[in-house]
Amino acid sequence: MTRSISLGTLFGLKTTISPLGIAWFLVLIPFFAWVAARALSLSLWDAMVAGSLTTTVMYVSEWLHQLGHSLAARRVGYPMIGVHWGWWLSNSVYPKDEPPLPPRTHIQRALGGFWINLLIGLLLAPLAFYAWPRGGLWAWVAGFTAAWNFFVLGLGALTPIDIPGVFTIDGGTILRYWRESHKSTNDKRQT
Repeated sequence: MTRSISLGTLFGLKTTISPLGIAWFLVLIPFFAWVAARALSLSLWDAMVAGSLTTTVMYVSEWLHQLGHSLAARRVGYPMIGVHWGWWLSNSVYPKDEPPLPPRTHIQRALGGFWINLLIGLLLAPLAFYAWPRGGLWAWVAGFTAAWNFFVLGLGALTPIDIPGVFTIDGGTILRYWRESHKSTNDKRQT
């Protein structure tokens, strides 16, 4: 098993990262530096700062997304205990001894994350639209942060991707448990 590195505890969530999560973080910095430089003709220095800030924004935005899941999980009485980065996206961590939960509980927890990112994206959109035509480092950071939060972690989180044991996002969890609850409702009607 891969060793996790503790990043601390905040709002009751123990945050950990794997060595692969760190490697992804380090690889994303030059990647986003290159993208920012190409998009806005940034100097090498500004591009490297943009890459560093972009990658940090990705990880912080992802953690805020998980905080939304955590708040929803507390509301339904089955709280999260942590956030773990195994790569460039994180996972919600729940107690290993958590009992089987009804589909509605899973759906409510899955719906907890996306709204925070939609809100961040919407709040930053005016700044991004203002700054982008002017160019520069801060135009890149504002534009990326608004787009990443709104389209990827906000709307994108609702995409119904569910490959059990491999990769599932919030929309996949919602669809899976909606089908399960719909199936059990139909089964009850037939008996």
